[in-house]
Amino acid sequence: MDMDAKYADLRRAAEETAVVDAHAHDLVAAGSTLPFIGCFSEADGDALALAPHSLPFKRSLRDIAALYDCDPSLEKVEEFRRAQGLSSITSKCFQAANISALVVDDVSTLDKTLELESHKAFAPKVYRVVGIETLAETIINEESVVGSSWTLDSFTEAFVAKLKSVANKIVGLKSMAAHRSGLEIDPSVSKVDAEDGLRKELATRRPLRITNKNLFDYIFIHSLEIAVEFHLPMQIHTGFGDRELGLRHCTPFHLRAVLEDKRFVKCQIVLLNASYPFSREGSYLASVYSQVYLDFGFAFPKLSVQGITSSLKELLERAPIKKVKYLSSEWLFLEKLNT
Repeated sequence: MDMDAKYADLRRAAEETAVVDAHAHDLVAAGSTLPFIGCFSEADGDALALAPHSLPFKRSLRDIAALYDCDPSLEKVEEFRRAQGLSSITSKCFQAANISALVVDDVSTLDKTLELESHKAFAPKVYRVVGIETLAETIINEESVVGSSWTLDSFTEAFVAKLKSVANKIVGLKSMAAHRSGLEIDPSVSKVDAEDGLRKELATRRPLRITNKNLFDYIFIHSLEIAVEFHLPMQIHTGFGDRELGLRHCTPFHLRAVLEDKRFVKCQIVLLNASYPFSREGSYLASVYSQVYLDFGFAFPKLSVQGITSSLKELLERAPIKKVKYLSSEWLFLEKLNT
């Protein structure tokens, strides 16, 4: 039996099963400063110019050109996209991906992002995931209390109240701590240390961009408590990202203190990006902690075919298959998606 025949049923199931894209970012309008080539790489500047020479880029470009029915070159693909326009291109891609629901986070810093409501033109259902650090920064930068008049108590009251007010309107939370202070989060961070962290942040220029680890840990722990209370999954960026990210601080093993905390044993914690290149570590954690799940969807466009194969093999070495998900699959968000 040849390989195509052997896996025909598996291929058919993969192609026909509708997907819940639970790790999506806002669409951007034409004219955004995001270059099309930036969709294929986490690099920027001179490093981004070399992306077309990578295997992930060549594979993705070939697949996109086949979908567009145009020549497989960056120039021809971009020419086709300009000619077709955002609406036509987006519809074509979403239909080909067979997306039944879109779960969009609000952590994007791109310009000309579209409003959440506008995404409904392309997906049957659209939902929001709240970035906890984004929310914290928005409160400090835009709310009525300004400057040094913020205290940890007043900030906490405002942050918790805001998060609870939207908890029944969203389907999950997301943390980008890996990009700022790393994943070695202290679940017992003291109010004194968090207050000191807030004071240091307030002394910087606006708009505020939080980097203080103690304040980050404090925000994360309060958010996780709310996630438990409202039965919301917490997505956590792990593994690779742009060069801002200190990779050695992004292994999911650093989350062990949080995972061991009895307050959070019932919280669904979703490790994003297949935790690459720490896929084995993510697999181990999912095998020994009931609250840990693995999402490998976003990693695929950034890896070669061999990289995808190797990472997926590592994820499945120990983790229960039911906890290894492409784009988190709908069942993890089912309770919220059906309300």
